Amino acid sequence: MAKPERTFGLIVGIENYGQPAFNVKGGGPANDAVEFARWLHRRDVPRENIRLCLSVLEENQQLIGECGLRVEVATEQNISDIVTNFLSLKSGDLLYIFWAGHGLITSERERRLFCADANERNYQNLNLNSLLVYLASDKFQIRNHICIVDACANFPLLLRGQSGELPGKTFFSGQPRKDTQQFVLLATREGETAKVNSENKTGYFSQAVREALEQASTEIFPPNMREVTEAVKQQFISLDKKQLPTYFYSCSWDGDIEKSHFNPFDIPHNIPQSQARKFVGRDEEIEQLCQLLQANDVVAISDVTGQGGVGKTELAIQYSLKYLQDYSGGCCWLNPQGIDFGTQLVEFAVVNLPNFNLRSKLTLSGQVAYCWRNWQAGKVLLVFDDVKDWMQIKPYLPPKGSLFKVLITTRQNTGLRYPSLPLGELSPDAALELLAKLLGDEYVQQETEIAKGICKLMGYIPIGLYQIAAYSRNRGGVLC
Repeated sequence: MAKPERTFGLIVGIENYGQPAFNVKGGGPANDAVEFARWLHRRDVPRENIRLCLSVLEENQQLIGECGLRVEVATEQNISDIVTNFLSLKSGDLLYIFWAGHGLITSERERRLFCADANERNYQNLNLNSLLVYLASDKFQIRNHICIVDACANFPLLLRGQSGELPGKTFFSGQPRKDTQQFVLLATREGETAKVNSENKTGYFSQAVREALEQASTEIFPPNMREVTEAVKQQFISLDKKQLPTYFYSCSWDGDIEKSHFNPFDIPHNIPQSQARKFVGRDEEIEQLCQLLQANDVVAISDVTGQGGVGKTELAIQYSLKYLQDYSGGCCWLNPQGIDFGTQLVEFAVVNLPNFNLRSKLTLSGQVAYCWRNWQAGKVLLVFDDVKDWMQIKPYLPPKGSLFKVLITTRQNTGLRYPSLPLGELSPDAALELLAKLLGDEYVQQETEIAKGICKLMGYIPIGLYQIAAYSRNRGGVLC
């Protein structure tokens, strides 16, 4: 709960940029920002607590006179000054941030928001990730924050051949606060474009949020944002705009975070069925793999033993299944046996991706290039399984810094060109646990020393334990 008189708002709507080519045709962001500011004022938030920053197209200039609030410029400098020199000094219950305008996501997965003075020579922008961290630090006195962003999260800079490393306004935080809450509602998942209804001069997302807020109970302030989000999502399901709002909410000092995800079964994939009866002893490796893929575009799972059977493919399968919901663009599994990698990639796209209209008379390399440029929105995982020759996959690696992540499994453990996760034998305890699942807990409990000896004899390698278990079943349970 928050008191309206102790609530503040930073409301930004940008449709007119320093580079005319960036302008939002017909407008919409400025109108959405004005409507949100009006909603705050109707909920008894004082005018002096609302900072409204606009950059309006010439044909929409009447908005400034009609809004009834003081309007400020939406430049990077002014917006950052409001955050650090005005809002940071205020003591209050709640800060609303509403932003409508252009945005992107870098190859480092940072969301950036373009300011009104952005142009092709200087992409003036705010780093949303760093802003949220700053708000939740002891440098900021308002402890609760609701952030609503109607902006794209795609990769336009990379399409122009530029680096994903984009300078921008970064906020330097202090120590984390123990009593802060943040609810962030975003118009798009990673890789998606936020759509604008030019005819009605509004973003589809902003309109849905506005309607949900108006329908929310007036007896509670602020409105329940989970209920607002659910109403917004339901509206988008019917709109079929190929963008899905998502949110995250963090509240506790223990670091609990709640994320709203779409149904992972709706994500296209061809992940092989797991052959493991029990996946044991690799939890730490899965977390390491997750961290490597967050920091790098291409990662390899290698074999320390060089002999195979350590579970590289199984680890890739388990990672892909566990984190599938993070790859809304799909997970495409490619195997070097038989069909060419490029053909497998193109067939996956044609079969699984809606509205993927492959142009005729393209060579295979042209079809692969078409895949990179016309894949559906969202982060994508490509898995090249059991690679024996790096030159075999080189023509089929996606552009660096794009929305594609690449995972390679290989027996090679020397001369690797990419960051790798070396995989070796299981720990003795994990090997014993796996053997117990294969032969039965009762056997391992009764013959513990023999079971330990079997694990050691097999070198604690998963495939060896599977083979000895199969041999036992064929012999009617007799091992020696």
